[in-house]
Amino acid sequence: MVNLFCAIVGVEGSVFSVRVDESGSVDDLKKEIADDQKYDFAASKLRLFLAKKANGAWLTEKDVKKGVSDTSDLELLDVAGAPLNLVGLSEEDVRFQVTMEDVKAKTTPVHVLV
Repeated sequence: MVNLFCAIVGVEGSVFSVRVDESGSVDDLKKEIADDQKYDFAASKLRLFLAKKANGAWLTEKDVKKGVSDTSDLELLDVAGAPLNLVGLSEEDVRFQVTMEDVKAKTTPVHVLV
């Protein structure tokens, strides 16, 4: 299982986490997010983006708390059957050792924008 931190585009401070099987697919992730957020529409309607900046760094909670509305430079996760480990969301890809300084500065990573 991999724990992914997600945020909703255009909604300040909307960070939440979901746990999915690392061998799961983008479609599995969409279903988990839709279930967690209690959406009343099909999970297939969700658009997910890998929350990595052009320099390869993850967006942070601090970035998301300010609000993120532009996804044009982020990778759209648009292949439903793509395994998470092939789209940059494996346990190894998202591993981050959180320190107290990270918590205070709100620099913990966000992996997926919804």
